[in-house]
Amino acid sequence: MTSYTQNQTIIQAGDVFDSFYIITEGSVAAIYDSSETAKSFTLKKGDVVGIFDFGFKEYSFTYKALESTSVIRYSLNDFRNLHKLLEDHKDLTHFLVLSIVQNTLKVIGYYHALMGQQEKIYQYIDTASNNYQKLCKMMNLPLKSLANKEQLVAFVPGREEPAFWLESYYQSLKTSILERNPMFSNTSYIVGLLARSVSDIHKLLYNCEDITDYLNNISQLLVNETSLDLFDLYTDLLFRAKSTKKDTTLLEERLNKMISILSNHNFLDKNLVTMRIQDYHRDLKRDHSYTPALEESLPQVEQKLSRSMDAILDYADTMDVTRNEFVKYIDLYKKLPDKNNLDKNADTIRRQLTRLYNIIYTEVFQNALNDPTPPTIIKMFLNFGYVDLELAGLNNAAYLYSIAQNYQGDPSQGVYTLYEWIQAIYKGQKQPCRNELSQDYASYVHTLRSQGKIDAKGVQKMLDDTTGKVMYELESMFPSVNKITQGHVTTFCPIFIEENVVKDLESILMTPYKIKESLNKLLEIDFSAFYRPYLYADDKLGLRETVLMNIMPDFIIMPNVGSNGICWQEIEGMQRTTPGRMMLSAFHAENLDRTIINMVGDFRWEMCRRVQGMRWNDVTEHSLTSEYYDYALFYSKNRDLSQDAKEKIKLSLARAKNSYKNLFVMDYANWILSESKGSVKLNKVVRKIFSTYIPFREEICNNLMSNNTFTDCIQSYDLKKKQQLHRLQKLVQKFLAQGKSIPEAIENHIRLIGQ
Repeated sequence: MTSYTQNQTIIQAGDVFDSFYIITEGSVAAIYDSSETAKSFTLKKGDVVGIFDFGFKEYSFTYKALESTSVIRYSLNDFRNLHKLLEDHKDLTHFLVLSIVQNTLKVIGYYHALMGQQEKIYQYIDTASNNYQKLCKMMNLPLKSLANKEQLVAFVPGREEPAFWLESYYQSLKTSILERNPMFSNTSYIVGLLARSVSDIHKLLYNCEDITDYLNNISQLLVNETSLDLFDLYTDLLFRAKSTKKDTTLLEERLNKMISILSNHNFLDKNLVTMRIQDYHRDLKRDHSYTPALEESLPQVEQKLSRSMDAILDYADTMDVTRNEFVKYIDLYKKLPDKNNLDKNADTIRRQLTRLYNIIYTEVFQNALNDPTPPTIIKMFLNFGYVDLELAGLNNAAYLYSIAQNYQGDPSQGVYTLYEWIQAIYKGQKQPCRNELSQDYASYVHTLRSQGKIDAKGVQKMLDDTTGKVMYELESMFPSVNKITQGHVTTFCPIFIEENVVKDLESILMTPYKIKESLNKLLEIDFSAFYRPYLYADDKLGLRETVLMNIMPDFIIMPNVGSNGICWQEIEGMQRTTPGRMMLSAFHAENLDRTIINMVGDFRWEMCRRVQGMRWNDVTEHSLTSEYYDYALFYSKNRDLSQDAKEKIKLSLARAKNSYKNLFVMDYANWILSESKGSVKLNKVVRKIFSTYIPFREEICNNLMSNNTFTDCIQSYDLKKKQQLHRLQKLVQKFLAQGKSIPEAIENHIRLIGQ
């Protein structure tokens, strides 16, 4: 007999299965932990601790005492020995079969509850979304878009659903067990029943993970930490309606119903929901009339911006045909009741506007390059995609007008507005980015030469032509990246419209300070994110050493309201010692910290591929990408992973659209956000790879040393670091003994390794 106190762990998930326990007093929580959620089932007196894991090599559940609990332990190193154990302990049979059947029914009940929940929440979000559109039309107020609305699709099971008769089957078994049916005295039958039941339980739980993942994703449409959600659309509509003296009775009823649903929703962060509801009630008491910080009154600004499109087209000096066509499609665009509608007519208008906008944008830029003081409206167009007062909305346009002349990046710190970036190319300070086919400007020029379109003199002329480089950037990089960073790929239109403004513009305006602050948060954890290896050679010293240098990326701010960031390229051209290029929207409505993490994860993958070349996925050539690629490709055969871990990888791969890079970026985010704080989200194979190639700072490692999950990985990395530093210190001592100065590259290398 063994006793446990409340909250004491009896079995930890991941431990080798070597025994099970009969509960004689008290109760135990069987906790099924996944990367997204933790579900527990309560085991009571007479139940079996370990019952969910019979036949597994490792426990997939963690079992904790819910109160003072006493158990009797039975050793079972191999499931094949269960037959003999039952023959020797006939009294165990009833406990085992009743416990397994009762708990299988609990899991079946949990599955059905989840299925009902996902159907209910899908129907509610779909109805609430449609009602929002009706309310906007009823109040004659601009309709705003729900971010990530493409996620609003009915649940589709990712694997075979449980048989319809399964619950009745186990109910019948339970009745037979309680009636002491003689068939349960057959030991072989009992072993088979246990094996079948455990298999059913885990299949059901894998189905539950699919549903839970769906619920977690779709629930983000209701409330999420970026506030790009239905709750924000409804509250924003209420405040707009109040400011224009509309009747808000129906809207407030719908909002109160939504608040009730949010407060009782199990798949949302309770703290976040509480905070958002409190903010809403606080905002209700405020005056929502617009009072922008303008030197001029709103009517004055409205008058100055009333002919914005004409001013832009005049400045561009665009051809009459293009001008007339652009004006025509702008008028059609204004008349669309829902500018983000997916119907064919709306799609045609957006496509035509995008084509014409890109032509005009290039023409405006050509004139602005030699204009030391472009007009404010032109700055609004170039930096934010502003075209028309009515489309932007007066309040939004007034804000853009107030910041346009002073809006800038910080090129000295690697942060550029697109306007500043194009100027840097024009001045020869920067080279154009790659195009969609990963072809840089020099490669493009040499392709023209190989096609016979230019001769050798033409090659050199084009390579020296900064105006040609500007045109290449505006025609090859700009249209693609502008679309990607905006995020609404299926409804993309580059023009600034009120419907795309889902949060206060000032709060989401990208500035050098915000970008650097967010980047520095990440570097406090992943200090080596931008380290590059290169061969340092000094023939006078007889030295050839691979050393590290830290090269921070350039950030380019694109003229749109968007939700995506992208690492467009990891180096410039073929030079590994040049900065990467990362793109963000001028108004970035997503969580910036998370976006930066995803971009840096992408950068790490691509940079390692660049350094490793053709052998980036060759596991005999140890590297981050080769080892992770090998893990992701052969996870199903990896003996270091439990069956449960393999199922979770399968689910994660599906979420990553079967892209190993996407899977890596997801794991990288968990490494930065959770594992660095001691919260276990990754399996031990990924943790070992990351601790080798993406180490934490020394102070973080010291904090994690008390957690046994991280100890081996940290000690392994620490030993490797000490060996590297020891070898380099011997090299330094050799230089000092010979009276030679230590090369700066070596000193810098030692400093970088030692962090």
